[in-house]
Amino acid sequence: MPYTVDWYIENEIIYSRYYGVATPDELRECLMTMRDFMDRSPRPLVHAISDVGDVVEATSLKESLPIVREVGQHPRGGWMLSIRESSMLIKMGSALGASLFKLRYRSFGTLDEAVALLKEM
Repeated sequence: MPYTVDWYIENEIIYSRYYGVATPDELRECLMTMRDFMDRSPRPLVHAISDVGDVVEATSLKESLPIVREVGQHPRGGWMLSIRESSMLIKMGSALGASLFKLRYRSFGTLDEAVALLKEM
């Protein structure tokens, strides 16, 4: 699963984009990169938007949950937003995982919808 991670808004919102076939090791690596971004930010809360619309094959929920548990929630992690997810099964699994780990998580069809939520909050 190739991915990119960068600031959408410097030190406030991380934007990650995933595409291709998602592997557990690359998922872990991406989450650790996002965690490093949060570590370097001086802000009290850092939000993240993940664009998953170009993923061809997702990492299974069974493989993803232990990775999310291992990486853990950052103490200054704000909203975790997913955009362009087309699979209802993946959306439900992500929502379940977010609930288990007590993450502030929402899924949206577009980047504009995700940004609107952050502006509202």
